[in-house]
Amino acid sequence: MIKIVSFDMDGTLVTSRYVERVWLEGVPSLYARRHGIGLEEAQKLVYDEYMSVGTRDLRWYDLSHWLERFEIDILHHDLLEMFRGDVELYPETEEVLALLSKKFDLVVASNGATEFVEFELDGLRHHFREILSVTSVFKKVKDYPETFIDLCDYLGAEPGEVVHIGDHRYFDYEVPKEAGLAALYLDRERMESGPHVVHDLREAAERVMGIELS
Repeated sequence: MIKIVSFDMDGTLVTSRYVERVWLEGVPSLYARRHGIGLEEAQKLVYDEYMSVGTRDLRWYDLSHWLERFEIDILHHDLLEMFRGDVELYPETEEVLALLSKKFDLVVASNGATEFVEFELDGLRHHFREILSVTSVFKKVKDYPETFIDLCDYLGAEPGEVVHIGDHRYFDYEVPKEAGLAALYLDRERMESGPHVVHDLREAAERVMGIELS
């Protein structure tokens, strides 16, 4: 029986607009200023550096690593604050969290670093039992079934008591399923359909509350 609903964050509860602005505009603009080059050149150099590491490497999510790597002298908080106005919830997010929190414990399990997770979900904390950056807490990305097993152990739950919902087909559906969790793939682009595919959070809530997931 499902007792805990676990959510990804970016692309699931909030749009990717904020993280994209921080990583693809904020960091390059500071790099350009620091090194005296044009923004377009800085964006290419910074993006190439990101891609040389890749999303399965913990450094990808580590703001401290990149600020040091690019010799940018700014406090994390100041950089995050630059784009606060770009944090954007999906229209149904608050409604669904309020509904599901009446019956289930809710958690966030994001690859994003702690500072991003806490910043983007400020104001929604009361809905959640835990808001976790798996890369910060477990030192693993959601590429490994062990990450979700660690999550269950951390929560004191059996894998079969947890359903994970997210917009990355591999990280948020295939991997948690391999770990023994129930999972729903959130396909907002409506490219797929099926018993474990949903297209918004309202549909996800209907599945969780009305169907025994396996």
